[in-house]
Amino acid sequence: MNAVGYVVGEVRTDEFTFVTNREIAPPRLEYIVVEVHEPTRKIDVLAQVTSLSVSSRLLNTSLGYTEVEAILNRLKSSPPIVQGTAHVLGYLEGNAVRFPRHAATPGTGVTPAPDDLLRKFFSAVESGIEIGTLINRDRVSVMLNPNGLRRHLAVIAQTGAGKSYTVGVILEKLLQLGGTVVVFDPNSDYVLMRRDPQHRVTSFAQHVEIYRLPTTQAGRIPDDEIGGSKKFTMQFSKLEVDEICQMTGIAPTSTNIRKAIQTVWDKLQGRDYTPKQFKEELEQLAEGFDAMEQGAPKGMSRGPRALNPAIGDEKEFERGFAQRVSEKANVEWDDFGKPEPESRESNAKAAKDSKMPTMDAISGAQKALKYIELLERVDIWGYEDVPMKELLRPMTLSVIDVAGVDQWISEFIVAKVLNETWGVAVNEGLPRPVFFVLEEAHNFVPGGAGAQSHSAAIIKRIASEGRKFGLFMILITQRPYKVHADTLSQCNSQIIMRLTNPQDQQAIRLSSEGISEGLLADLPGLNVGEAVVLGPLVRVPVMVRVGARESKEGGNDIDVIAALERARSEVITDTREQKSKEEKKARGRTEWKEAV
Repeated sequence: MNAVGYVVGEVRTDEFTFVTNREIAPPRLEYIVVEVHEPTRKIDVLAQVTSLSVSSRLLNTSLGYTEVEAILNRLKSSPPIVQGTAHVLGYLEGNAVRFPRHAATPGTGVTPAPDDLLRKFFSAVESGIEIGTLINRDRVSVMLNPNGLRRHLAVIAQTGAGKSYTVGVILEKLLQLGGTVVVFDPNSDYVLMRRDPQHRVTSFAQHVEIYRLPTTQAGRIPDDEIGGSKKFTMQFSKLEVDEICQMTGIAPTSTNIRKAIQTVWDKLQGRDYTPKQFKEELEQLAEGFDAMEQGAPKGMSRGPRALNPAIGDEKEFERGFAQRVSEKANVEWDDFGKPEPESRESNAKAAKDSKMPTMDAISGAQKALKYIELLERVDIWGYEDVPMKELLRPMTLSVIDVAGVDQWISEFIVAKVLNETWGVAVNEGLPRPVFFVLEEAHNFVPGGAGAQSHSAAIIKRIASEGRKFGLFMILITQRPYKVHADTLSQCNSQIIMRLTNPQDQQAIRLSSEGISEGLLADLPGLNVGEAVVLGPLVRVPVMVRVGARESKEGGNDIDVIAALERARSEVITDTREQKSKEEKKARGRTEWKEAV
């Protein structure tokens, strides 16, 4: 193959400069090959053009306008010097990419990389995920290595760059490879994966399930457009006390409130109860506090144990007091009036065996009511719990649509599903890997001082330990600097699209080991649908043009021009109809007057 340039100047093992001319210069980001001589062999090293520059020896920057004009009038032109800089990617040794230990020699010819060589670098992956093609070579497909997902994946791009579309491409291929995927979808970006852009059924539609909460809010995309959905509910009676407290934001320091909830929870075990029934039991417990307030005799300060010594026998009062509170609160206090056990051990045993609620629980019941009332108003409770068996089926893509739901509810749903799956993985073992896709990841595992989320703890745990149990994360965000830094750094593979915010770029610089300053500088210049892929997903960092997906994208932006045209058309139509009505009305009156 003919040379398109020659190596010049100082040459390093990772970078070199070459000269070329306008007619044959390879474009920026093009792949080229340079031969490197090692002591025992010659190797063809792949490199990528990172920059091109044009200069002139005669027309340098020290010249003024008249001087340049005089030179051009005399010589008519100045031969340009075209120089390129190339970044060395490595060479193939078997299936592995090696980095050369020697540099090319100045004067060595530079040739375009053959398509066949590029396919060996970027396409030769067994059971790979085809994401698209090389930016400058649409004949060379780029295949992602599914094993690269074992170290988690982050997809990062500013709004409108195409990240949800790109993830859709990956999910389609991953599903068809047999993957079990659970998507938490706060924007209804993936609910249309059973339909193509012409609203026809996709080839994998039977493997896609859409779950929606039983809320009164209308979904952003109607059910009939997505091909129907299943209701995603949770059984309130399956919640643990810590989950109730976590969901409602009850602080660990609110011990009396937690004791009240624990008391009612203990009483209701073995039954399938609703938040309303839980609240009713709390109300009965709270009535015991009212009884304490009302039943304390004159001379006794308010509270269950604040007995004035002048009143008389404390034990006698407690027995009568216990009876009044027990009747008011409708609870069994069998052991309240019994003599105190003689030893600390027997005292602890008596408290454990007794059905008596503690005074702390009674005093905390009234405050606990407002938290349970909050849960009662949430439309996610049903008689079916999280369908873990369905979510963990092989070759199934489950989309949990939480669009329009309050953020704290979304966080709890994410935490609930991840915790349930974690329990299965740790206690029973998973027969297959499970991939969790988390859109708007910065809302679910936020970073920075004071940032909180109900789901953050389990996300961090899966990010750090999940791969040992077959749990893998795909985090998607347009604000990487808002994502918990340790969690983002656990995503060894990254797909980065157009990104202009300096804070976001700095977050990537700190979290990614594979990105160079050159690639960072390229991010603002990427077009929609173009991406940099780094990490174990690919042999070497690569810039791709994302390919077409079969399913319809749910996250498309509104066409403002078309929407405005429709609004204008509606106004014109309404105006015509109103004018027509007025004309008919006027004609009617005229004809009536003539008849009279």
